[in-house]
Amino acid sequence: MNISGRIHKILTINDYIISVVLKKSRNKSPYFVSLLFYYQMSDVIKEHYKESDFVKIWFRVRSNQRISNGTEKYYTDLIGEQILLVKREGRQIEKVYNEMGLPTPNTYVDSSSGEVITRHNLKEEIRKNSL
Repeated sequence: MNISGRIHKILTINDYIISVVLKKSRNKSPYFVSLLFYYQMSDVIKEHYKESDFVKIWFRVRSNQRISNGTEKYYTDLIGEQILLVKREGRQIEKVYNEMGLPTPNTYVDSSSGEVITRHNLKEEIRKNSL
């Protein structure tokens, strides 16, 4: 699954977990969605993203059972696995188009510098850290 939105807050849970809170709106009413990034991906968030960035995030849903005072409860988390910068104030980020004039999915470039915007993903970050 994926979601896109503007980063409202980046909250440090601990040294290995970051919560990215997106601000969304529906029927002109704002609401927030919190996604967790673990280990290598939390480092990516710290290094490459900031509040007010507009991003696209691919995530998975995970629920955990907890029993407290004999009562069974379930908590559901959204775990970020990939993130892509779509817009940032002060940068001219644009979609990349193929030779037929169609947009290439999830591919962006900073038109002022020519830099291709990296789509950060968990598998690639694990591979980088193991080298």
